[in-house]
Amino acid sequence: MRKWVIAIFFILLLFLSVSFVEAQERVKRRICAQISYLEGKSLAEVEKRIKELKEAGVDTLIFRVFQNRNDRMYKFVKARNEEGVFFKTEQAPVVDDILGKIVEIAKRHGLEVFAWMTTRNATYGVEKHIEYRSRNYNFEMKKMEIGRGLNLFHPEVLSRLEGLYRDLGRYPIDGILFQDDLILRHNEDFSIEANRAFLKDFGYSPHPDVFYIDPYPSGSGKYYVKGYTDQFWTWAKWKNRHLMEVAKRLMGAARESNPKLQFIINLFFEAILNDSNGVAWFSQTLEEAMNKGFDYYAIMAYHRQAMKGRNIEMKESMELMAEAARRAIQSVSNPSRVMMKIWVLDWKGNEAVGFELAPVKEIEEILEKILKQGEVSLAFVPYTHQFPFHQLKGKWTGTQ
Repeated sequence: MRKWVIAIFFILLLFLSVSFVEAQERVKRRICAQISYLEGKSLAEVEKRIKELKEAGVDTLIFRVFQNRNDRMYKFVKARNEEGVFFKTEQAPVVDDILGKIVEIAKRHGLEVFAWMTTRNATYGVEKHIEYRSRNYNFEMKKMEIGRGLNLFHPEVLSRLEGLYRDLGRYPIDGILFQDDLILRHNEDFSIEANRAFLKDFGYSPHPDVFYIDPYPSGSGKYYVKGYTDQFWTWAKWKNRHLMEVAKRLMGAARESNPKLQFIINLFFEAILNDSNGVAWFSQTLEEAMNKGFDYYAIMAYHRQAMKGRNIEMKESMELMAEAARRAIQSVSNPSRVMMKIWVLDWKGNEAVGFELAPVKEIEEILEKILKQGEVSLAFVPYTHQFPFHQLKGKWTGTQ
C-alpha cells in the first residue's frame, strides 16, 4: 500500500512539473507595438505599416479594440457609432467590425495580436444608467458624487463585461491586454453595492470619516491626505482583491471559446516600487495580480510622465524604471513575463495639436538600463510610424 502511495505521489509531482514547464514555455518573450492609432485610409495602407513593424523586429501588435468619444478614429474604418468597440457584440455599440481583418493581416506577416480592451471605462452604450457608475468622495464638497467609471460591484455591470469579453474571445486573437482603467483610486468606490459587500465581509460600512487623516488641497486644486487609518488599508486591500477577481472572471469568459488566450495586466510603476502606494492610489499590487495567473505583467515605465509627476530629472526617472524592472523580475522570476512599456513620445506633446517624438538616443538609453535587469518583453507606446523602430532592433536582439 505504501509503495502505491509513493508511486502516485511521484506521478503527481511529475505531472505538476510538466504542467509548470509547459506554462513557462508558452509565455515567450514579446516585442510589441501598442496601437492606439494607425495611419492609413485603407487596409492596404494598414498592411504596409504592419509589414514595416515586422521588418523592424516587432512580433506582436497590441491593437485598440475600443473607441471612446474623444479618441482619434481609425481612418480605415466605416464608423457607425462615435464610440463603442471594433468587434461584433450585442453588449455595446459596434463602431466597425474590423478586428478580424486586422488579425488576418497581422497573421499573414507573422505577427501575433493582443486585443487592447477597457473595463471600468467601457461606459459606451450605458451612459444613461447612472446606477452602473461608481461613487467617489469629493474632499472639497465633503459629499459623494457619481464617478466616471463603471461600478464593478454591480452584478449587471459584471454580466455585461463578461459578455463583451466572451464575444472578444471568439476572434482568432492571441491574447487580451487589460487597459489601465482596472483600478480604484483612494476616494472610490463608495457605491451602494460596494458598501453592502464590504459591510457583509467586515461588519462595518466604508466611510470617509474613518479612512482619511487630515485631507488638504494642493496648489493644483487636487486633494491629498496626510495619512490613512487601519480601516482604510483594510478597505483598499479588499478593493484590490475584488478587482483581480473581476479580471479572473473576464479571463474565464474570454477563454470559453479560446482556452489558449493569454492575458496582460497593466500595472503602474509606482505599484511595483511601493506596495502601499499601489494599494492606496490604485487598489493595485503585483502580488495580488500574480495570484490570478496573468501571462504578462506590463509595467507602464513612462519615464517622461514620472519626470513631470515627481518633478525629477531624466536620469533619476530612468533609474526608477530600471528599478521597477528589477523588482518585477525578482517577483515574477521569468523575465519574459515582465513587459516593460516604453513611451516613445515627448509627454509634453498633445495629439490634438500635433506631437513630438522622444529622441531615439533617449529611448535607447532607457532600453539599455531596463535590459540590464534581464531579457524582459517590451511594448512601445504608442505606435506611430514616424518613430524609427528599426533603429532600436539591435537593443533587444543584442546585435548592437
